[in-house]
Amino acid sequence: MGLRIRTIYLLTFILLAILSFAGGLQFVYGAHPTTTTLSPTNVTATSATLRGSVNPNGKSTTVGFVSLLPSGDPGYFPPVPSPPQNIGSGVVSVLVSYTLTSLHPSTKYEYYVRAINADGGNHGAVVVFNTPSAVVLTDWAVVSVGIQPSSPGVGGAVTLWMKVMALSTNGGYPQNVAVQCTIDGGTCGAGVVTYSGPTGLSFTVNTATPWIATAGTHTLSWQVSTANDPNPGNNFGSFSFLIAAPPPFDFDVAASPSSITSQAGQTQTASVNVNLKSGTPQAVTLTVSGQSAGVTASLNPTTGTPTFTSTLTIVVSDTASSGTYSLSVTGSGGGQTHSSTIMLTISKAADFRIDVNPASQSVAQGQTASYSVNVVGSSGFNSQVSLSVSGLPSGVNSVFTVNSGTPDFSATLTVTVPSNAPAGSFTLVIKGTGGVLERTANAVLIITAVTSETQTTTQTTLPGTGGLLETLTQNSLTIAVLILLVILLAALAMRSRGRRTFPQQMAPSRVLCGKCRAENPASNEFCGSCGNRLKRS
Repeated sequence: MGLRIRTIYLLTFILLAILSFAGGLQFVYGAHPTTTTLSPTNVTATSATLRGSVNPNGKSTTVGFVSLLPSGDPGYFPPVPSPPQNIGSGVVSVLVSYTLTSLHPSTKYEYYVRAINADGGNHGAVVVFNTPSAVVLTDWAVVSVGIQPSSPGVGGAVTLWMKVMALSTNGGYPQNVAVQCTIDGGTCGAGVVTYSGPTGLSFTVNTATPWIATAGTHTLSWQVSTANDPNPGNNFGSFSFLIAAPPPFDFDVAASPSSITSQAGQTQTASVNVNLKSGTPQAVTLTVSGQSAGVTASLNPTTGTPTFTSTLTIVVSDTASSGTYSLSVTGSGGGQTHSSTIMLTISKAADFRIDVNPASQSVAQGQTASYSVNVVGSSGFNSQVSLSVSGLPSGVNSVFTVNSGTPDFSATLTVTVPSNAPAGSFTLVIKGTGGVLERTANAVLIITAVTSETQTTTQTTLPGTGGLLETLTQNSLTIAVLILLVILLAALAMRSRGRRTFPQQMAPSRVLCGKCRAENPASNEFCGSCGNRLKRS
C-alpha cells in the first residue's frame, strides 16, 4: 500500500514537471517581442543614427522607429524604415538601427523603437536628442571705410563707419557677424551686427559712440570676423585722413542800423550781431559807450557765445541836447576785442508854446478885462491847437476871439466881471491842445470891490407928516411885522369874545337854565325846555 502511494506521487511529480517544461517552452516560443530604445549615434546638424534592441521571442518580428512629436513639429519624422524591417523569429535580442537624414540643425527629436509579431506589439522607452547648430560658411568682405563728416574740425564729433557684404554663403539670412573698429591702433568699437541679406547687398556699420577729432593724421581700420569664412583675406579695410589744427578764435561785431535819428522823449532800438569768424567759440561780453547827457543805452543780452544777437535799447530823455553822437558797441572775449559804431542824431521834437500878455491885471466889479494870447510853434509843429481857459471865479465869463488855429496865431481873451463877482486875486490857466501835446500859460485876474456911497436928498413934506412918513419909508419891514402882530392879536380877541358868557339881568321870579339858557319861572324845579334841573343861586 505504501509503495503504491509513493508510485502515484512520483508519477504525479513527473507529470507536473513535463507540464511545467511544456508551459515554459510555450512562454518562450509564444510571447510578443521584447524591446529597448537605445540612444542615437553619429548625431550631426542634419543627420542621426537611431538605435534599438529587440528580442523576437521565437516569432517573426518586424521593427521600426517612431517619432513621438506631432506631425507639425520641426522634430517630427514619419515611421522608418517603411515598410518595417523584419528581424526573424529568434529568441535572442537583435540590435537594430536606422540613419535619419535631412534633419534640422538645433532641433529636438523624440523617438522609440517599436516591434510587432504574431503575439502582439511592444515599444521601448522614449529617447530625446538635439541636433547641433549647423556650421554656416560665409565669405564676408569689407567694402569701404570712412568718416562722417568727411572733413571734421578739431573737437568735432565724428562717426566712424564701414560697409560690409556677404559675397557667398551656404546658409540663410539673417546672419550675425562680429565686427571691430580701431583708430590709430586703439579700439573705437566692437560688437555683433545682424546682416539681413541678400548676398551681395552692402550693409553700413557705424560706431555707437562718436569719436572726438584731434589734430593730426589718423588711420581708421575695420575688421569682420574670419570664423567660418572660406576667404578671410577680404575681411579688413582701412582709411587714413588728416585733421588740421584749428585757427585761433575770432569774431566780429556788426550793429544794424548803423545810424539812428531820435527826438527827445523817444526810445529807439538796434540789433547787434556777434558772428563767429574762426576757431572754437568762446564767450563774448558786450558793452556800449559814447552816450551824451540825457541818453541811456542798454544791451540784452550782454554776454553770449558767437554766433548770437543782442538788442541795443536807446532812451532819449526830454532833457537830452540835440546833436549827433557816436555810440560804440564793443565785444570782448577769447583774447579778441571788436567794436561797431552807431551814429545817433537827436533833433528837437515839434512843439508849441503859449504867451499871454499882460501876465496880470486888475479890474473892478462890473467891468471887463482883456488878455492877448499868442500860440507860437517850433521845430515844424503844424497841428491845430484848441484854446480853453479855467480858474475863472464864479459868475465871471470869458470868450476867445479865435478858439483854435495852426501856430503861429493870436487870440484875445475877454473876461467879463459882473457887479456881484467875488473880489480877490485869481489865476487863470490858458490851455492849448494840439496833436498829442498840451501846453499851458497862466494869467492873474485881480477883481476889486466897488464902494457904495450914501446920497442925501432934500424932500418937501407936508407939515406934521414928514417925520412919520420918512420913518415909515425907511422902516417898511418893521412896520409890516407890527401890522402882522396887530392882526394876530385882533383875531385872538375875537375868538375869546365868541366863547365868553355874559351875565343876564332877570327878574327875581325867573330862573335861567344852565343848559339851554331858557328862562323858567322861579317855581320850576326843572327846565321846561330841556328838562334839566334848575340851579338856584
